Amino acid sequence: MLRYVVRIRLLDRPGALGQVASRIGAVGGDIVAIDIVERSDGRAIDEFVIELGGDHLVDLLRHEIHEVDGVVVEHVTRVDAEPAGAGD
Repeated sequence: MLRYVVRIRLLDRPGALGQVASRIGAVGGDIVAIDIVERSDGRAIDEFVIELGGDHLVDLLRHEIHEVDGVVVEHVTRVDAEPAGAGD
């Protein structure tokens, strides 16, 4: 599994984060961390660290997340699954 950071903007309302998480799961993504970066004026910016089956699923992931009302994917960035030097 490859690891990605997904940054989104969304309406700050009950259930919105859960809907996004459900869409990530629908494409086989496994959420390993969530960071609520900012909350203000009824909007939020969140970052997910997810594991996904490969780069070929990134466009589908973006599409699925965009299906949630009021959500915009700012970026999806592939990162190393393990920090440099881990396991040394």
